[in-house]
Amino acid sequence: MTKIPKKLKNKPSGSYARLFGNTKLGELISKVHSGSIQAGNKLENIITERVQIVNDLDDFLSKEIMPDGVFLATKNQIKESTKLNIQGSEPDFMIFKRREGSQHCHVVELKDGYSFDTKKAESEYTTLHRFVAKNASKLPYRIFTHFCAFNEDNNEIIWKGFKRKISLEEAMTGREFCDLLEIDYDEIVKIRTGDAEYNIRYFLAELLNIPEIRNRIEIIIDQKKES
Repeated sequence: MTKIPKKLKNKPSGSYARLFGNTKLGELISKVHSGSIQAGNKLENIITERVQIVNDLDDFLSKEIMPDGVFLATKNQIKESTKLNIQGSEPDFMIFKRREGSQHCHVVELKDGYSFDTKKAESEYTTLHRFVAKNASKLPYRIFTHFCAFNEDNNEIIWKGFKRKISLEEAMTGREFCDLLEIDYDEIVKIRTGDAEYNIRYFLAELLNIPEIRNRIEIIIDQKKES
């Protein structure tokens, strides 16, 4: 997965410190938040290492018939394309797949989590479908849209997590995403859980290094013993 960073690249905003009324605890939670963001970025890297990346997206899109196989275009490639109409609405991935003479384009938003507030869910839906509407004429394939929650294995839970703003058919599990790419979901999950034990030990140790927090924990433990 990703280890919680021991140092922050940027100064924390202070919002967590205000939330807990403790600067050191706020910094620790900021490190956890930073680690979770890095984990999402690392997931994308793990995926791209296991699939065939489109060499030149504009050149690829200029061909009515794509080669057999599975090909992935990253967000940066999509953003840099001169053939696509982006205007700030580029998806995380475009997956091109041709098997047995049938060729499809899958436009995917990839998420580590699956629960969003209504405004965020509406924005995700609108942005992805705006991209497809602007570019459908430039994609001579059958197009599918997906909202993938990588760590969830229930489509209905994902659908509800998006406040039902997406269709149930658009809700995609991590396993379905990997099946589409023809890569091993279980291998990726195993890689991502590799640092979990380190993170637990680091987080608990840092908590106990904050005197006010350690005192509170000791009081709670004593109370539990007495009850």
